[in-house]
Amino acid sequence: GLGKVGPVHRWPPENVWHIFRVNTDGTGLVQLTEGPWNDFDPCFLPNGRIVFISERRGGFGRCHGRRHVPTYTLHSMEPDGSDIIRLSYHETHEWHPSVTNDGRLVYTRWDYVDRDTNIAHHIWTCYPDGRDPRSFHGNYPVRREGRPWMEMSIRAVPGSRKFVATAAAHHAMTAGSIILLDPRRGIDGASPIERLTPDALFPESEAPVVRE
Repeated sequence: GLGKVGPVHRWPPENVWHIFRVNTDGTGLVQLTEGPWNDFDPCFLPNGRIVFISERRGGFGRCHGRRHVPTYTLHSMEPDGSDIIRLSYHETHEWHPSVTNDGRLVYTRWDYVDRDTNIAHHIWTCYPDGRDPRSFHGNYPVRREGRPWMEMSIRAVPGSRKFVATAAAHHAMTAGSIILLDPRRGIDGASPIERLTPDALFPESEAPVVRE
């Protein structure tokens, strides 16, 4: 791992999300995390540890003005909730980790490096201990409007190098067109995305965002 965690920002205990484990029949409910930080999006790693997203790194998003929005990034812990370790020091948010077919992590990262304001929330991969984070398919699409503003809820296709994800909006909920990503189709200047629900436009990049 990359480092032990330490508190920076604290919420009232009644205002935060924690991670629980329960048997498939509903028995044996156990709370695994506690404290004044939001912990969410857990999944099991091949070695038995649990990777999850947490605000425990500290810091705040830089797009929110005076509204404090704590940054949340990759962490991991033992199955009983002990030995919480920070896997990512990234400056902005990360979401939805899952395990690839070759045992790495795949997740969504908000990253502005060499990108414009909205094309910034896409697939990243790293090793289970957080090493070697990499952008999955480059920064520059053939058409700006032809790439989702966000790629969320990423899952590896069994027996394949492809991934399925939700093409979501930058400023809305995690919902939109379902896409298939194949890195063998190229990265920058190429089009590795295949739309599996062609009747659903990419929210915000192709179609207006509908908000409640």
